[in-house]
Amino acid sequence: MRLFLAVFFRLLYNEFAWTYDLVSWVVSAGMWRRWQRTGLDYLVPGPTLEVGHGPGHMLAALERGGRSAYGIDLSATMGALTGRRLRRQGRPVRLGRAAVQELPFVDGAFANILSTFPTEYFVDPVALAEFARVLRPGGRLVVVPVAQITGTNLSDRLAAGLFAITGQSADGWFAPVLARFTQAGLPARVVHVRQPRSVVTVIIAEAKV
Repeated sequence: MRLFLAVFFRLLYNEFAWTYDLVSWVVSAGMWRRWQRTGLDYLVPGPTLEVGHGPGHMLAALERGGRSAYGIDLSATMGALTGRRLRRQGRPVRLGRAAVQELPFVDGAFANILSTFPTEYFVDPVALAEFARVLRPGGRLVVVPVAQITGTNLSDRLAAGLFAITGQSADGWFAPVLARFTQAGLPARVVHVRQPRSVVTVIIAEAKV
């Protein structure tokens, strides 16, 4: 199953990136975008970097909210999709293709780093050290790692099953995750946000002043 999921996500982010919005909508019973936007409520004012920007919906939302938004992603296909989306909306295109372990930004460049439904990179000590480096003192790393579908209708129950199969709904691993954040100089807390038909988990970490 782990091998299958690894191949599935690689294809979803690359050759089949054009299906990403449809797949995310199906597995979340239509709540994916709402779940992602939950992270916006915990950002502080200032320039914001989205790590793993995917098809670019959050970058557009950040710009609509008056923030200077920057994005990185390893997928060239996602970068192309996002660039087209931002240009269609008349938004600035500030994108880069880079690994989170080597962010191409100067120290203290950002007030926020945002990541929604990331892969395992968000618990990589090297990546966390890079996040701490490019954040300003008092800046925030906001991660939306998982959500749980709580609705009781048939479509919600089916979506909850699909979400569980991908490993996205498990939340028993937060204690060691928070320990890694603290070790990187990013003490963190977990918030569970109740929404209609779901609960969204948000990790908020703050760079030391």
